[in-house]
Amino acid sequence: MDPRQTRPARRALTAVSAAVLAFGLVGGLAACTGTPDDAAPTPSLAAAVGVDTDLGASTVTLPTTDPAELALAASRLVFTQSPILVVAARDDADAARALGAVATALHAPALLADGPADRAVSSEAKRLGARVAVVVEEDPDELAAVQGSSQVREPSAEEAARAAGLRVVRLDPESVVAGGAQDGTDMGATDGDARAIDHHRYTELLDQLGDAAPTGSPKLLTEVLALVDPHPGQEAALATLRAAGAVTLDVPGGDPGASGAMVRTLADAQALTVVGVGPGFASPATFAWQVASADRGSLLPTGNQRVQPARFDAVEARVGEAAGRLAATDAQPAPGTVPVVPTLVLRAATRQWTAGPDGTYLRAETLDALTPVVEQAKKDGRYVVLELDGGSVALLDQVKALDPLLAQGGVGVLVHPEQRRSGAGLVRGGQVDVAELQAVVDHLAELTVKGSLPQVLLAVHSLDTAVTGVGGLTVPPQVAVVDAAALEVTP
Repeated sequence: MDPRQTRPARRALTAVSAAVLAFGLVGGLAACTGTPDDAAPTPSLAAAVGVDTDLGASTVTLPTTDPAELALAASRLVFTQSPILVVAARDDADAARALGAVATALHAPALLADGPADRAVSSEAKRLGARVAVVVEEDPDELAAVQGSSQVREPSAEEAARAAGLRVVRLDPESVVAGGAQDGTDMGATDGDARAIDHHRYTELLDQLGDAAPTGSPKLLTEVLALVDPHPGQEAALATLRAAGAVTLDVPGGDPGASGAMVRTLADAQALTVVGVGPGFASPATFAWQVASADRGSLLPTGNQRVQPARFDAVEARVGEAAGRLAATDAQPAPGTVPVVPTLVLRAATRQWTAGPDGTYLRAETLDALTPVVEQAKKDGRYVVLELDGGSVALLDQVKALDPLLAQGGVGVLVHPEQRRSGAGLVRGGQVDVAELQAVVDHLAELTVKGSLPQVLLAVHSLDTAVTGVGGLTVPPQVAVVDAAALEVTP
């Protein structure tokens, strides 16, 4: 079960601007991955428009870049039934700009059509029990007058709607006016968008819709966000999500953890469902981790939840000398395009010239000794890197011993494959195969996902020369792998 659904008290979903607040956060969308059952049409939009109350997943992704496919996916995601479809031609830029206002005013899904052979409109109309299509495109008679010809072809959106057996009500894109409705009544204004259907045209539209017209406010789910990696052609899909009640927020690049402000927004929101729209959210697993990590609200000294880009201003110390070394240095992060991050490189294992009683050639610090130093450094605003000298132990076994500290977040690790001795499956020392380092990367990624932690740093000494086949290393987004030279250590 999603732990967010069992919290005794949840903070209300908040917005980041007055425009979003004006849109209203009482609306949300259902985010379920199953295919809803077909429903028969009913005469009232308030009764007919519905979403599945079983939220199912806490995150859902809609990564396709095809505008028509994206619009269809959005409709299938959030609407279970609707007497009205809003339809526009997929290449009609004027109509695309109007879709948000129209769909929101009618609480209806918006689809993009490509002529009568387009089956998407027909199949979705059948699934939703739709009877009427509000076709957003210019009147063909007016087009003929402008072009001086009576042979203007019937617009593709209307063709698709009629082929689907829907009664057509045409709405000129110019009926959606900038700055709100002409009489001051915003019919369908959306968050971040002041365009709305002209009030007089909206009144006419309701008459034309007949018994399919809205007669009340449909029930919309609450506490749902749609994060958008903005790309051309998303207008219809976003119109559908907003019509269902979602609050949309732009996340260029598709990484909410890269922005401290976005992390704080998600942490304050505690949304039950977060939808990722756009190619930046291509991986459902990565998106789930990004949202879960942001939900916790923990920020690194970089100011966000990513350890890169950053310049690490590091102080190297052993447990016994750490307090004195840190007291003599500045722990204030320096913001900028590439933030300067104060960092403590804390020796967690020191190599020995003799094998010792355990045969590892290492002397490891205890967790009891390391923990208070790590916690104080983090409290002072530092990123902590636990340094592990090499011995006859596999790198993964060394790292696993530090799991309780790594699981706190804000703690990375530095390994020394060039110091690796033979043993633990290694015949010859001085290097490790990429598979041994990959095991460390995979473990850190798993630990980060399990704990919903920010990205973790893995620094590797002599990365290019001490790791055989390093070009084959696969690095997931939860881990940042750098050469140890990136840690600019203060002597």
